[in-house]
Amino acid sequence: MRRSLWALVRGEAAVLARTPWALLTAVALPFAVWLLVMLFIGSSFPGMEFGAMPGVRVVDRMVAELAVTVAVFAGIVVVTLHVARARACGMARWLRRTPMRDGSYFAAQVIVAGGLVVVSVAVFAAVMSAIYGAPAGWRPLSFAGTLVVVCYCAFSVGLLLGGLRMPQSAARVAAPMIFVVLFVTSGMGVPREGWRQVAPWLYEITTVNPLAQLADFVFDAAYLGKPSATWPAVAALTVAALVVNAGTRRAFDWSGRLEPST
Repeated sequence: MRRSLWALVRGEAAVLARTPWALLTAVALPFAVWLLVMLFIGSSFPGMEFGAMPGVRVVDRMVAELAVTVAVFAGIVVVTLHVARARACGMARWLRRTPMRDGSYFAAQVIVAGGLVVVSVAVFAAVMSAIYGAPAGWRPLSFAGTLVVVCYCAFSVGLLLGGLRMPQSAARVAAPMIFVVLFVTSGMGVPREGWRQVAPWLYEITTVNPLAQLADFVFDAAYLGKPSATWPAVAALTVAALVVNAGTRRAFDWSGRLEPST
């Protein structure tokens, strides 16, 4: 089983490597947000102290925020489109006829997408540390552990969307739209507390936005060393992801709709 799993991982990674838009977008996304923040708010903003939290800088909050954003992007967009493409070209149907177990295919998607998240977040965090200095009181194990929870929730959604009985063209529209709505209503990568005075209506939306709730969860654990006030929402999202995974195993459309592979 291990051999078949790692063979699948290598194969899925090779396919993903031939879609450079996914790799480039995942790595470039946090840098794009960081540059836009400096352009519209000011180049000194990321290095400023974050509100009433002594020793915590805006950039520290942004690293947590954008790490969650990358994980959600990888799950909802990359995984969805990658799986939908495999179904559309008949690859999923062919794999189903092999001795491969369903769980191995899903695990391979998670491992490959997880590797993409690790690379993107590591590069961004390293560059931010080189520019602004290493964060004080950062807890890497808490950061990694909470980010795993985020990945689990996001990848679960991606596997469900990618496996639904719908054409690849529909997935190409639905997945990016879902991500854009979540990203914009979460504060667009800017610490959501900053919207309280600028756009109170957007701040109110961030209090119920899943991406924003997950970002608070990661930030509070990794930088403040305490459970986040959003942990009930995160627990509900995790339970929902468990239900989604059970549904995915039943509803996954292995036969797909044969379309021209692009």
